[in-house]
Amino acid sequence: MRLFYEWGTKQVHKHGEELCGDNIAISRQPDMVTLALSDGLGSGVKANILATLTTQIAIRMLQDNLPLGEVVQTLSETLPVCAIRKVAYSTFAIAQFHSEGYARVVEFDSPHAIVLRRRKVQPVSYDERTIDGKTIFETVLNLQDGDWVVFVSDGVLNAGIGGAYPLGWGWELTAGFLEKHAHRELSAEELADKVAEAVSELYLDQPGDDVSIVIIKVRHKKLATVFTGPPAKRNVETELVHRLVSRVGKLVVCGGTTAKIVASHLGQPLEVDLSTITADVPPIARLKGVDLVTEGILTLTQVRDSLREGADRRTVQYRNDGAASLLRILLDVDHTHFIVGQAVNPAHQNPDLPHQLGIRMTVVREIAAELRLRGKEVTYEAI
Repeated sequence: MRLFYEWGTKQVHKHGEELCGDNIAISRQPDMVTLALSDGLGSGVKANILATLTTQIAIRMLQDNLPLGEVVQTLSETLPVCAIRKVAYSTFAIAQFHSEGYARVVEFDSPHAIVLRRRKVQPVSYDERTIDGKTIFETVLNLQDGDWVVFVSDGVLNAGIGGAYPLGWGWELTAGFLEKHAHRELSAEELADKVAEAVSELYLDQPGDDVSIVIIKVRHKKLATVFTGPPAKRNVETELVHRLVSRVGKLVVCGGTTAKIVASHLGQPLEVDLSTITADVPPIARLKGVDLVTEGILTLTQVRDSLREGADRRTVQYRNDGAASLLRILLDVDHTHFIVGQAVNPAHQNPDLPHQLGIRMTVVREIAAELRLRGKEVTYEAI
């Protein structure tokens, strides 16, 4: 089964500066994710511009399917060298993560990647080569479900200089911290937050350097299927329910009529849970073989509105109504497929109903747009 790469990033700019002198660029394609992390010389606006230039050149060239070696050659020849310090104006780490389970990593003057398996740091063997007078480190990582790959800028390794750690936190101590905290149940974003909190404490909340953290959690893709609305043709119901329950991942049914169709074809009772009813959202129901059963258009509309208002996992963490339950699933999985029935529901054509209820497919498309803004994959079909 192909691997999926979950990303978490965190940046903190140097104390007294308005911009971070590092830049992170991430591009997701169907079978590959590309990362570029650059640390601009110094800090502030100039460093930010140089770092951004570096990541954008790298990402653009890789999106054009140019070989990684050619990208490195171009960056090496393009990046100027400081006449006074005799060092490059920006450093970089570039990585391409392939769904087949391997990653190619190229680093120039940046901290080596930290790779963890079962919360133990793994040794990484690098090849060295010189391009235009610059030493480039290259490696290929063979990855497994449950692995973590971490990239940091110098600002992380320098944390604590002159204080808790006279020479700074360093690579070894950073790796040791990750071994203690890279629990499987954490998201990549949560682990990035933990590292950033530790770094801030070492800097006494006044960072002496720009800080960038990129966490990659290697796992299998999380999937969900949402079936909402009865199909336009009743003779496809049996086939449709069979297709629904045979899909991998979370299964959700939205809509009273839709739920009755699924329950009937599964031969299972549909039990309404009145404890989950709220003033805005009808109650959810229980159906064996389905992870979540909610009311239809009202619940979907509430989900759309919540996403537009910036809802995230934390905002719905402790709610048990239908909209919050559906939101948790949509925000937790990587790919959601909507199956949208096209049978006309006479209730939704009532002119006395609020205009914002709209048509079911319209609301689904709007939910899809919001989820894609959050980096989620969404597909849908009309039946």
